[in-house]
Amino acid sequence: MIFHYRKPDSQDGSAVHDLIKRCPPLDTNSLYCNLLQCTDFADTSIVAESSVGEIRGFISGYITPKSPDTLFIWQVALDQRCRGKGVALTMLTRLFDRYPKLRCLKTTISPSNKPSQRLFLSFFKQQGMAVEIREHFESDVHLGGDHEDEVLYLGTKPDHSSMGDVKSDTGLHNYKTEDLSK
Repeated sequence: MIFHYRKPDSQDGSAVHDLIKRCPPLDTNSLYCNLLQCTDFADTSIVAESSVGEIRGFISGYITPKSPDTLFIWQVALDQRCRGKGVALTMLTRLFDRYPKLRCLKTTISPSNKPSQRLFLSFFKQQGMAVEIREHFESDVHLGGDHEDEVLYLGTKPDHSSMGDVKSDTGLHNYKTEDLSK
């Protein structure tokens, strides 16, 4: 399957909304929210469009106001037919590479979402990033008990300006991680 990777636009809002609805356990947002992601947040989002013009993948994100070197990934949605083919990793890499000054990528992932954990850990390894994993939003404290905990995954590129050409150790700070190879 060949994909065209590009920034989303207002015409993609409905297709993105439908894609997310087909991708449990992702939280569905309003169509209006997805339209805003495709317009106001288009520079920090990406779609994978099939050769026949269907949106098969979508990643939304934003550069955090307090840390302009950090890209936060909000959602990754991928059509079932495209999973396990490297499409999500390609989207994530192309999105991060749009901004050469980025040093960090962060996201939150529910403990049961093993595919997302594998995706982000693969990305961090590919980028040579140090990885920090820690509790971020607790179900009972922050999410009204209606949602699993959200665990923060933070990848940070080594600072070559102070380290010369030393490569980063891509170690994990463990937070209830399990064998993700399954």
